[in-house]
Amino acid sequence: MSGEPRLDLRIAAEAVVAAGIDRPRLIEIGCGSGYYSEVFAQLVPRGVQYTGIDFSPPMIARACERYPAAQFAVGDATDLQYPDNSFDIAFNGVSLMHIIDYEKAIREAARVATRYCIFHSAPVFDEHHRTTFLQKYAYGAPVVEVVFDRQELLAISEKAGLRLVKAWQSIPYDVSAITGHRSRSETFLFSVT
Repeated sequence: MSGEPRLDLRIAAEAVVAAGIDRPRLIEIGCGSGYYSEVFAQLVPRGVQYTGIDFSPPMIARACERYPAAQFAVGDATDLQYPDNSFDIAFNGVSLMHIIDYEKAIREAARVATRYCIFHSAPVFDEHHRTTFLQKYAYGAPVVEVVFDRQELLAISEKAGLRLVKAWQSIPYDVSAITGHRSRSETFLFSVT
């Protein structure tokens, strides 16, 4: 990375730092090509002990090729193949918005985390509006994109045993032209209760 990091990357690192754990064991759920392993290595003092999982075998193959020092595996966010309390932090980096059964994914993140869950750059409506499923073409195929009712997302997280510690407004994400309701992306740091 060179120059000034993008706002969303800085916020991701800031959320990890805000957890206050020196070199935390962190799983990134929905890691894609693994670039957050580099973000955390560059922007989190002393880094993290990183593991990344993604549903896509080609993305994991690319991540392994690009970041051979990191740990990667194919995995399903709604059925994580790790024991309870395996990681200090479960970090969902911009993938929660692509998971239809997001409630189960939140429960799984809470299950494998001992201390914190971070839902990074989650799209939320500015005002109370029902969670909305959109479809777009990305990554070479049609994908679902979920824009959350913020209050519902917080309630589901609380039900999963998470308590909101802090939230950051992230990069712009306004789908009002499609939904008629303004939205933004937000990063949430939750403690595991």
